Amino acid sequence: MIWFLQDFDLLFVLLRTLSLSLEALSIGGVFFLWVVARADVAEPRARAAARRFTAWFALALAAVQGLAAVEDFATLMSGGLTFRVVVSAAFFKADCVFVVAALVLFCLLRFLKESVYPCLIAGAILVCASVALSHAASQLDHRTLLLAFTAVHHLGAAAWIGAMPSLLVAMRRTKEPKKAHALAVRFSSMAIASVVALVLAGFGMAYFYVATWQGLYGTSYGVMLMAKIYLLLLALTLGASNFFLVRSTQSDAVPVLVRLQRFSETEIGLGFTAVLAAASMTSMSPARDMGANQVTGHEIAQRMEWKWPTLHSPAFAQLTHRIPLKAALQGQSYTGGSDNNAMDRAWSEYNHHWAGLIVLVAGLFAFVARFKGQLWAGNWPLLFIALAIFILLRADPETWPLGPRPFWASFAEPDVLEHRLFAVLIAAFAIFEWAVETGRLASQRSALVFPVLCAAGGALLLTHMHGFGADEKNEMLAGLSHGAIAVLGATAGWARWLQLRLPDRKLSRITAWVWPVCFLLVGLILLDYREA
Repeated sequence: MIWFLQDFDLLFVLLRTLSLSLEALSIGGVFFLWVVARADVAEPRARAAARRFTAWFALALAAVQGLAAVEDFATLMSGGLTFRVVVSAAFFKADCVFVVAALVLFCLLRFLKESVYPCLIAGAILVCASVALSHAASQLDHRTLLLAFTAVHHLGAAAWIGAMPSLLVAMRRTKEPKKAHALAVRFSSMAIASVVALVLAGFGMAYFYVATWQGLYGTSYGVMLMAKIYLLLLALTLGASNFFLVRSTQSDAVPVLVRLQRFSETEIGLGFTAVLAAASMTSMSPARDMGANQVTGHEIAQRMEWKWPTLHSPAFAQLTHRIPLKAALQGQSYTGGSDNNAMDRAWSEYNHHWAGLIVLVAGLFAFVARFKGQLWAGNWPLLFIALAIFILLRADPETWPLGPRPFWASFAEPDVLEHRLFAVLIAAFAIFEWAVETGRLASQRSALVFPVLCAAGGALLLTHMHGFGADEKNEMLAGLSHGAIAVLGATAGWARWLQLRLPDRKLSRITAWVWPVCFLLVGLILLDYREA
């Protein structure tokens, strides 16, 4: 229970991400059945597959939202609130409605084989419950308008990104290329309308939550919003390619349909990474509420001014906030050093700068490896094993192996847990990609480990944004680099995915140059990282 409560912030974001993602998949599947896979268009087996696919997502949504309700309940009860107060709270009631609506939707999709209209009603209730858990429900001003904007935003995301996996499932179950093409055409029309609704509602929410340009670039909420916009623009670019591809081809163009599916896979990945950014935003104060804590453009320019990296580390004994072993065993937290202590900042900057140097060199080798005859450069993934070991040893000085907190007790700290996860992801990525690059593994699935882990690492980094400490300005400035690295990681992962999956070798060669450049940019950002 201690771990459960201490990791509340991270667990809240992850559960909210799963909830929003599964909500989009469930509601999107209903939209797909209602608008695209009509009985007069889709083959019966394709329509049945889409219904089953959506039903299981609705069941998973009920389970995840139930777990989120349990976490909220346990956290508030541990804070001294009574059972009656907790169960009478509006958010707890919304959680219960959410779970029941998801279960009803599952039953309707699984056992009611024909009509989709009852599913639409259950889906509408589900979206209303989800919106009741958003920022809009807690606003004192313009609440009704913000609730409407949020609902439209959810529906737009569901009808576009959430419905796309159902499209891929239905197309794989469709034997006639003509009908598969017809499904793609109908989905394309629905996606256009949903994107328009999504963007307009997003502008409306940004107007009230961000309010000013400074709120967009000068707060953690605004930076996360910009990351979300960037990811959605990439997804829209792929969506536009699919739109023109479908409109310009004949219904029996099977190779073109394969290319459309590959673009759609990447579009889905980028879209759900944007959903994670949206979930992270729910744990942050809106930019307009930050007031004097908003960072100015001058402060950002000062922080981003290039300075030579620090490659000399202070001694461990010079760090502050060293906790005794007894306190560590009791689960007391390490805050990372005071804002006025130069040694703590130097330790952190040293870690980031050496990590940047490793990533920069790896990116250079990966770039060289794209040229013919440069087989030696294919060993570049081994550098990331060194990076994983470096993170494990240096990222958290108060935990094992440097500090007094034992290995297992360290997992009670959200930041430490994230660092451990990053180290595991990096090590797995390095091993698999080295084996692929050097020809030791030739299977397609092994090659896909790199893009999946790279994209997952970028997505996970979005949960590592700063902005909750005593010095919110300084933490937000430090978080700027994390946001940039996160979106570059996601870009690199999905570019590599396209390189491996696209049937068109010309397009595949183009994407092969994108991800090494992303690595180079990540290395440069880390080399310029500073905390003051």
